[in-house]
Parts: sequence; structure tokens; C-alpha cells
Amino acid sequence: MTKIFEVIRKPLLTEKGQVLREGNIQVFEVALWANKHQIKEAAELLLQAKVKAVRTVKVPGKAKRLGRWIGHTSPMKKAYIELAESLPGEQA
Repeated sequence: MTKIFEVIRKPLLTEKGQVLREGNIQVFEVALWANKHQIKEAAELLLQAKVKAVRTVKVPGKAKRLGRWIGHTSPMKKAYIELAESLPGEQA
């Protein structure tokens, strides 16, 4: 089995994520190779809560310029994890 932090990389803290958090949905950056089953297992271990649904989105890398140099950002995968109940310590 893979490690939790190989599948779930970091939480994404954005304004949209804060709004979704009120509806019991957490947003994480996950590994590009991870599938929904692996994400669900890792989230249940990490968050200590039952996962109701997992939705994923692949975000392609973008071309970026700095003067005459052209580079690109890395592609990433986001997971929207809907929890069946609220997390311990949070108010419902």
C-alpha cells in the first residue's frame, strides 16, 4: 500500500475551498497517478472521518513568461472530498 502523503500532497487553501468547507467538502492536491479509491482510503485515514464521495479534476500546466524566458507550471490534480459527517473539533 502507498503512503498517505504520497497520495494526498497538501490541502488547497483558497476562497472557493473555504466556501466548500462549510458544506463538508475538503479540497486537496493529490498525486497525478492516484485514483479515486486510493484517494478515499488515504482521506479516511488522514481525516479520521467517513468519505461520502470523491471528485477529481486534472489542472494542466500553463505557459509562463518572465521577460524573454518561457517556462511552464507543473500540471496537478485536485480532489474534492465530501465527508459524511463533520470532522472532530469542528462545529456543525
